[in-house]
Amino acid sequence: MTEKSIRLEYEISSREGRKKNFLIELDPDSLALLLPLPAVYPEWTKLGCCQCENCPLDPKDHPHCPVAVSLIEITAGFSKNISYEEVSVTIRTKPRNYQRDIPLHDALRSLFGIYMVTSGCPIMNKLRPLVLIHLPFATMAETTYRALSMYALAQFFIKKKGGEIDWEFKGLDKIYRDVATVNRAFHKRLQSAGFSDANLNAIGNLDCYAQFTQMTLEPEKLKNLEKLFSAYL
Repeated sequence: MTEKSIRLEYEISSREGRKKNFLIELDPDSLALLLPLPAVYPEWTKLGCCQCENCPLDPKDHPHCPVAVSLIEITAGFSKNISYEEVSVTIRTKPRNYQRDIPLHDALRSLFGIYMVTSGCPIMNKLRPLVLIHLPFATMAETTYRALSMYALAQFFIKKKGGEIDWEFKGLDKIYRDVATVNRAFHKRLQSAGFSDANLNAIGNLDCYAQFTQMTLEPEKLKNLEKLFSAYL
């Protein structure tokens, strides 16, 4: 029987013992975020507030930015926190749990990443398959390897549908350039709302990961991975 939802729980505890819990529920077929509509939409969630240059949405049809709406609770919960505050993070999923003591901005980076790609933003949707195998606290190298693998699998499905395969991974470069545009615009959006550096640095870190992935797509960088596949070659 198909699960009603995929659940992940983030528990973030301060050194003083304060805890914040975030239960993430995803549609098992589409990995879309299952989120109750907020009672109040803050001004900074309006689509026209620091709208991304590459946003394909029309304010007439989408008055609020889907990414912003998905992050209302999280950003409010850490609106005054300092970025490098040490926290203990426990992540509970059905297959396994994770635990680590890290700076708050690293915890929020991992949490923001899930919400942003499952929120319904047309730009971020392209990275949604990564959530199926969510890897908390992933390094830049791990994130890049997962993105390359995801895109290669996408080419397999495109071929099955009769589409044109992109073995040069030019499309993945375009995806991450678009994602970087979203990250920078969202950083401005949070700044305009007066949020503290914990939220701002979480977005800044995500942008660094996107830029690192773009750089890895350069032919000379991909050669560093080629040696791992000697058994195939």
